[in-house]
Amino acid sequence: MQYESVNSARAQRWWCDFRMSPAASFGERWALDNLTRKASPEELLTLELILNCCSGDEAEASKRARKYYTARGPGGLTELWHRRRPDDDDILSSCQDVYIVPLRTRSAEGRRLTFVKLPAPTALNKPLTPKALLARWLMILDIRLKDDPTPGDEVVMIDVCDLQPAHLKSHFKGSYWKDFAWCMKSAYPHRFSEIHIINTQKLKTISVLLLHMSLYPWRRIIRSHPGEDGINNFMDDYFPPEGLPHEYGGKAGVMKDLNDEWTKKLLLNSKWLRIEEQKFYQTELKPDKRRQNRSLRNLLSISSYDISRSQSCKSLDNELEEGPYGAYRNNTTPQDDMGKIEVANAFFYNPED
Repeated sequence: MQYESVNSARAQRWWCDFRMSPAASFGERWALDNLTRKASPEELLTLELILNCCSGDEAEASKRARKYYTARGPGGLTELWHRRRPDDDDILSSCQDVYIVPLRTRSAEGRRLTFVKLPAPTALNKPLTPKALLARWLMILDIRLKDDPTPGDEVVMIDVCDLQPAHLKSHFKGSYWKDFAWCMKSAYPHRFSEIHIINTQKLKTISVLLLHMSLYPWRRIIRSHPGEDGINNFMDDYFPPEGLPHEYGGKAGVMKDLNDEWTKKLLLNSKWLRIEEQKFYQTELKPDKRRQNRSLRNLLSISSYDISRSQSCKSLDNELEEGPYGAYRNNTTPQDDMGKIEVANAFFYNPED
């Protein structure tokens, strides 16, 4: 019986070593080290996208993957990534107030393009809800990631031709934009490589807009354009006109119709969104081995200095009358102190004086 248990333990160790071999993919190795459950094939593809997003740096990809699972789990981005219901009134109202249209076709270099009309022409005098807007944007990104789990940078076009100061002053809260910016910068499997804010001729200072929307840290990749003089004129890439909306010189259709298509797609994927939300919410991560090893190294590095107080003080003062405790002296009476002073005076006494 003992022989069988030893063999089973050896087989289990061999299987773990095989799964942890360098020949296994990054997603399989990361899931085995960090997840308490088995990862689905879709999750393994997402982990490989995270590795590609980090340019093949596995250490950086491991950190980003943990942030991704933490953000989707309990205590993460609860206001944006939890309780996502496409049929809620706030989400449905946001679908008509702000257009979010990811294009079907990619650029010549394989990048994706998303148009955001902020606000829509039919919502010029309505309050805008940033929570519903950004939660819907994350839902759209997740659906597109499910439909097309292939690498590719994200390019965003934000049209602010109808944006009013009242929208920024009363209806936008920077905390939601800050969470969304952190998610796309540090956790999501895709990165925003370029953000173009077009039709800014009515805005006095673009920096105020960036500060209010917490996008100021992205100012290096954000470009503002007073007009819309052709999307391909100010892009470092080429997008075929067949895939662009009519409002921007394309042939794919008007923004309202394209936005309505994505609204229908959100409603059709509502069950899948709830299942994904529940799955990530119930996922537990194992302790980070990298952090545990670092703490152990710190303990080992200071272990050589872990000596007793009596030894450390004994090396400082070895007076015989102090006993084995070195500088940890007992309280002396005034008479003992006077006796020490008299002995010292006698030692330095000069008979010629």
